[in-house]
Amino acid sequence: MVVLYEPGRAGAAALEVARELVERGCAELTVVAVAPQSRIRGGCCGGALPLAEYNRLVRQDTAQHLKEARGRLGAVGERAVFQLLVEDRDPALHRWIAGVADVAVVVLPARRRPLRAANHPAAARLRQVSSAKVLIVEDAQRDGVQRLALPDPSA
Repeated sequence: MVVLYEPGRAGAAALEVARELVERGCAELTVVAVAPQSRIRGGCCGGALPLAEYNRLVRQDTAQHLKEARGRLGAVGERAVFQLLVEDRDPALHRWIAGVADVAVVVLPARRRPLRAANHPAAARLRQVSSAKVLIVEDAQRDGVQRLALPDPSA
């Protein structure tokens, strides 16, 4: 199983769903975080910060988010694999997951957009390239994982 971790309530809820699935019998968990990289020429922050330094800081911050995810997972985090994907250097999330063997479930934090149902931008691409069950987790579901239509880990 792969869970995409993003900071915020939906990211924490996605981790909680993944943790509960692992505790129900899913064998392995990989937690992924994606570090976006800016392409703005001339640096960032009004030119006060060179682009390479800004991108390095973003990668460092995203790596810190993975450490936070490990802590949130408790004992499950000790057995999990953590992967940092860097935008424009590593494969896009959907391609990376498609290249990982035996991924049965992908857990994504929901992103809310006005007048639209909660979703995640990577969900449609994942469904095109992978047979994995894609779960979109909203913060409201955090307290009731059993309400989700969870896949049977033994199937």
